[in-house]
Amino acid sequence: MLTYDDLVTGLEDAWLAVGFHEHSFVESVIPATHDRTLKVELFPEHDEPLTSENTPPWLDLSFTWSPVHQLVSEGRDLPVEPLDLSWTYTATAVGMADRSDAELVRIFQRAVHSAFQRYYPAEAAEMEPVAVEVRRVYMSNGQRLQLDYIQLVSSTVSDIFEQWQDRDLQGLRSLLRLEMQLASAIIANLTEAFTPRGRGGYRSVDAA
Repeated sequence: MLTYDDLVTGLEDAWLAVGFHEHSFVESVIPATHDRTLKVELFPEHDEPLTSENTPPWLDLSFTWSPVHQLVSEGRDLPVEPLDLSWTYTATAVGMADRSDAELVRIFQRAVHSAFQRYYPAEAAEMEPVAVEVRRVYMSNGQRLQLDYIQLVSSTVSDIFEQWQDRDLQGLRSLLRLEMQLASAIIANLTEAFTPRGRGGYRSVDAA
């Protein structure tokens, strides 16, 4: 049976294996519903200190462990409900103030699609472009507002139970490792597309 600790340990092993480290790791319990939630902010290696100019794309990963999940893990014969992992990717677009929102969204979508082609080619052939939110953040210089930076944010959800067919812990670890490798590829592609240190920037990803 899958336990909460099994899932957390499997995820941590997976993100360390691809070179991510956590900037925040928050576990919480909602007393009214007894839901247990984990939220982790994961970054690739980066320079210090972080600024809007050098912050790499990062991943916010979260899931909720419900009372039903807990009862099933204790051996209760109950219908299995989805166990969703939420993956939210954030990229800061550096030096792209002249790009339209549509252009930025298209660059982001191509970066994500390229990663899926590598790890899930069959799904990539049929997947719809991911939804992307463009956030233009302004600051005041005392007289007027000036664009400070642009962030692009996109979220996806994957159901562990839908993908974990054999229900053994080794299979779970392999699944989580593959999911984290996909996440790492997405982060790498977004880094190449949106940061000054990317290899070729817009052209290399947009031409994929």
